[in-house]
Amino acid sequence: MTINDITQFLESSTLSEFLLPFKIAAITASLLFIYFIAFYNIKDGTLINDSKRRIKDFLSFQRYIPPKSFTNRSKEISALLDDKNYRKAVLETEVLFFEILKRYGHTEKTLLEMTNDENTPNRDSLRRLAEIAEQMKKDHSYVPDLDELDKLYSTFEDSLIKFGVITEEIED
Repeated sequence: MTINDITQFLESSTLSEFLLPFKIAAITASLLFIYFIAFYNIKDGTLINDSKRRIKDFLSFQRYIPPKSFTNRSKEISALLDDKNYRKAVLETEVLFFEILKRYGHTEKTLLEMTNDENTPNRDSLRRLAEIAEQMKKDHSYVPDLDELDKLYSTFEDSLIKFGVITEEIED
Protein backbone atom coordinates (compact mmCIF):
# COMPACT_ATOMS: atom_id res chain seq x y z
CA MET A 1 0.00 0.00 0.00
CA THR A 2 1.46 3.32 -1.06
CA ILE A 3 0.99 6.77 0.32
CA ASN A 4 -1.38 7.59 -2.55
CA ASP A 5 -3.59 4.64 -1.66
CA ILE A 6 -3.72 5.74 1.98
CA THR A 7 -4.52 9.32 0.98
CA GLN A 8 -7.30 8.17 -1.35
CA PHE A 9 -8.74 5.98 1.39
CA LEU A 10 -8.74 8.86 3.93
CA GLU A 11 -10.39 11.19 1.41
CA SER A 12 -12.92 8.63 0.19
CA SER A 13 -16.63 9.10 0.58
CA THR A 14 -17.07 5.64 2.11
CA LEU A 15 -14.88 6.57 5.07
CA SER A 16 -16.73 9.87 5.45
CA GLU A 17 -20.08 8.08 5.37
CA PHE A 18 -18.84 5.54 7.92
CA LEU A 19 -17.59 8.25 10.30
CA LEU A 20 -20.67 10.50 10.00
CA PRO A 21 -22.61 8.92 12.93
CA PHE A 22 -19.51 9.21 15.14
CA LYS A 23 -19.12 12.87 14.20
CA ILE A 24 -22.76 13.55 15.00
CA ALA A 25 -22.47 11.71 18.33
CA ALA A 26 -19.32 13.65 19.28
CA ILE A 27 -20.87 17.02 18.37
CA THR A 28 -24.07 16.16 20.26
CA ALA A 29 -22.10 15.11 23.35
CA SER A 30 -20.07 18.33 23.19
CA LEU A 31 -23.19 20.46 22.91
CA LEU A 32 -24.76 18.61 25.84
CA PHE A 33 -21.70 19.25 27.98
CA ILE A 34 -21.70 22.93 27.05
CA TYR A 35 -25.41 23.14 27.89
CA PHE A 36 -24.94 21.48 31.29
CA ILE A 37 -21.99 23.72 32.14
CA ALA A 38 -23.97 26.84 31.22
CA PHE A 39 -27.05 25.55 33.10
CA TYR A 40 -24.98 24.85 36.22
CA ASN A 41 -23.29 28.26 36.13
CA ILE A 42 -26.59 30.08 35.66
CA LYS A 43 -28.32 28.00 38.34
CA ASP A 44 -25.39 28.57 40.71
CA GLY A 45 -25.75 32.33 40.30
CA THR A 46 -22.03 32.95 40.40
CA LEU A 47 -21.87 33.61 36.66
CA ILE A 48 -24.49 36.36 36.75
CA ASN A 49 -23.14 37.99 39.92
CA ASP A 50 -19.58 37.78 38.68
CA SER A 51 -20.57 39.34 35.33
CA LYS A 52 -22.36 42.20 37.11
CA ARG A 53 -19.35 42.79 39.34
CA ARG A 54 -16.94 42.75 36.37
CA ILE A 55 -19.04 45.25 34.44
CA LYS A 56 -19.29 47.47 37.52
CA ASP A 57 -15.53 47.19 38.09
CA PHE A 58 -14.83 47.98 34.44
CA LEU A 59 -17.04 51.07 34.48
CA SER A 60 -15.57 52.29 37.77
CA PHE A 61 -11.99 51.56 36.61
CA GLN A 62 -11.33 49.55 39.76
CA ARG A 63 -10.42 45.93 40.15
CA TYR A 64 -12.26 43.92 42.78
CA ILE A 65 -9.87 42.68 45.39
CA PRO A 66 -11.43 40.97 48.38
CA PRO A 67 -10.37 42.61 51.62
CA LYS A 68 -7.57 40.91 53.51
CA SER A 69 -9.96 40.69 56.43
CA PHE A 70 -12.07 38.15 54.50
CA THR A 71 -9.02 35.96 53.92
CA ASN A 72 -7.86 36.30 57.51
CA ARG A 73 -11.32 35.56 58.84
CA SER A 74 -11.62 32.44 56.68
CA LYS A 75 -8.31 31.25 58.17
CA GLU A 76 -9.62 32.00 61.67
CA ILE A 77 -12.75 29.96 60.95
CA SER A 78 -10.60 27.05 59.78
CA ALA A 79 -8.62 27.31 63.02
CA LEU A 80 -11.87 27.33 65.05
CA LEU A 81 -12.99 24.18 63.25
CA ASP A 82 -9.65 22.53 63.97
CA ASP A 83 -10.07 23.45 67.66
CA LYS A 84 -13.61 21.98 67.56
CA ASN A 85 -15.16 25.32 68.52
CA TYR A 86 -18.15 24.72 66.24
CA ARG A 87 -20.47 27.29 67.79
CA LYS A 88 -18.15 30.22 67.21
CA ALA A 89 -17.14 28.87 63.77
CA VAL A 90 -20.78 28.73 62.60
CA LEU A 91 -21.54 32.24 63.87
CA GLU A 92 -18.37 33.66 62.32
CA THR A 93 -19.10 31.92 59.02
CA GLU A 94 -22.58 33.40 58.95
CA VAL A 95 -21.17 36.91 59.44
CA LEU A 96 -18.45 36.33 56.84
CA PHE A 97 -20.88 35.18 54.15
CA PHE A 98 -23.30 37.96 55.02
CA GLU A 99 -20.57 40.54 54.45
CA ILE A 100 -19.33 38.86 51.26
CA LEU A 101 -22.82 38.73 49.76
CA LYS A 102 -23.46 42.31 50.88
CA ARG A 103 -20.31 43.32 49.01
CA TYR A 104 -21.62 41.51 45.91
CA GLY A 105 -24.74 43.67 45.89
CA HIS A 106 -27.33 41.86 48.01
CA THR A 107 -29.46 44.35 49.93
CA GLU A 108 -31.31 42.09 52.36
CA LYS A 109 -30.88 42.48 56.12
CA THR A 110 -30.02 38.89 57.06
CA LEU A 111 -28.26 35.95 55.49
CA LEU A 112 -31.48 33.96 55.59
CA GLU A 113 -33.21 36.64 53.49
CA MET A 114 -30.29 36.65 51.06
CA THR A 115 -30.75 32.93 50.44
CA ASN A 116 -34.25 33.58 49.10
CA ASP A 117 -32.65 35.21 46.05
CA GLU A 118 -32.15 32.65 43.27
CA ASN A 119 -28.85 34.27 42.25
CA THR A 120 -27.22 33.49 45.59
CA PRO A 121 -24.48 30.90 45.04
CA ASN A 122 -24.80 27.70 47.12
CA ARG A 123 -28.03 29.06 48.49
CA ASP A 124 -29.24 25.79 50.01
CA SER A 125 -26.05 25.41 52.03
CA LEU A 126 -26.13 29.07 53.06
CA ARG A 127 -29.79 28.75 54.05
CA ARG A 128 -28.94 25.75 56.23
CA LEU A 129 -26.03 27.70 57.78
CA ALA A 130 -28.36 30.62 58.57
CA GLU A 131 -30.90 28.25 60.12
CA ILE A 132 -28.23 26.59 62.28
CA ALA A 133 -26.88 29.98 63.34
CA GLU A 134 -30.37 31.21 64.26
CA GLN A 135 -30.96 28.04 66.28
CA MET A 136 -27.63 28.57 68.06
CA LYS A 137 -28.54 32.17 68.86
CA LYS A 138 -31.90 31.12 70.32
CA ASP A 139 -30.72 28.01 72.17
CA HIS A 140 -27.19 28.34 73.57
CA SER A 141 -27.02 24.60 74.28
CA TYR A 142 -27.84 23.61 70.67
CA VAL A 143 -25.21 21.38 69.10
CA PRO A 144 -25.43 20.88 65.32
CA ASP A 145 -24.84 17.58 63.57
CA LEU A 146 -21.09 17.38 62.90
CA ASP A 147 -21.48 15.35 59.70
CA GLU A 148 -23.81 18.01 58.32
CA LEU A 149 -21.32 20.74 59.29
CA ASP A 150 -18.52 18.91 57.46
CA LYS A 151 -20.63 18.77 54.30
CA LEU A 152 -21.59 22.44 54.64
CA TYR A 153 -18.03 23.61 55.17
CA SER A 154 -16.78 21.74 52.12
CA THR A 155 -19.30 23.66 49.99
CA PHE A 156 -18.36 26.91 51.76
CA GLU A 157 -14.71 26.38 50.90
CA ASP A 158 -15.70 26.05 47.24
CA SER A 159 -17.76 29.23 47.53
CA LEU A 160 -14.88 31.16 49.07
CA ILE A 161 -12.65 30.03 46.22
CA LYS A 162 -15.29 31.16 43.68
CA PHE A 163 -15.59 34.54 45.38
CA GLY A 164 -11.80 34.90 45.32
CA VAL A 165 -11.55 35.22 49.09
CA ILE A 166 -9.20 32.28 49.35
CA THR A 167 -7.13 30.50 46.78
CA GLU A 168 -6.56 26.79 46.45
CA GLU A 169 -2.87 27.29 47.20
CA ILE A 170 -3.65 28.77 50.62
CA GLU A 171 -5.78 25.82 51.62
CA ASP A 172 -3.20 23.18 50.59
